[in-house]
This record gives sequence, C-alpha cells and structure tokens, in this order.
Amino acid sequence: MEQHRRSLAKATTYRLFATSVVFIIAFSYTGSFGNAAKIGLSAAIAKTALYYFWERLWSHIRWGIEAE
Repeated sequence: MEQHRRSLAKATTYRLFATSVVFIIAFSYTGSFGNAAKIGLSAAIAKTALYYFWERLWSHIRWGIEAE
C-alpha cells in the first residue's frame, strides 16, 4: 500500500503541471493575468484535494493488482 506522503507528492506534482495548463487556457480566454491566476489557483486547490482522496480510495481497491 502506498504511504500518504507518496500520494500527496503525486497529487502535488501533477497539480502543478495541470495548473499551468489551466492558467494558459484561462489567460487565452480572458487576456488577464490576474483572472487567469485566480482561475488556476482555485482549480488547483479543489483538484489537488479531490485527486488525493481519489488516490487514497484506489489504494484500497485490489482489482488489477497481481500478488507477488
């Protein structure tokens, strides 16, 4: 089973990558650095928490994991 720290590290690094994509898209639509940053930051916070809990849920599902 994965440790909570590993799940948190995965969620955080993925979110940094994904937030930059959201920021670029938001900036291309709004043309505003401030608005794009607000959209990116709020999406990052919500999605980081959701991803962490999703990852923890899947750590309890044995489907697709082969025994050693």
